[in-house]
Amino acid sequence: MVPGDPSRPSTRADSDEPFGDGVDDATYDLVYRATRDAIWDVVGTATLILFYLALSAIGLSVAVGGLGPFVRGSAAPAALVVGAVGLAVGLLAALRTYRLVTE
Repeated sequence: MVPGDPSRPSTRADSDEPFGDGVDDATYDLVYRATRDAIWDVVGTATLILFYLALSAIGLSVAVGGLGPFVRGSAAPAALVVGAVGLAVGLLAALRTYRLVTE
């Protein structure tokens, strides 16, 4: 058989690539795209988890800063609102992190 023979289907075995086992182009492309998507899915999920962890830490620290003086009895109503919003954002981010980790 001569490489590039029109009487047989094109395979990666005809080329200089390391896939000499006769995998055709469609199968190779399908596996390549599935592998690439899986890798990006893992990297994307890890990045999203780190983002939510940072958001949770920031939100909870704002909540402590805003609600701490209110608990001691010396806070303005604006600090209470900022602390409540920080607590909500921090808890939502923590919940989302938990859901991503346990999927």
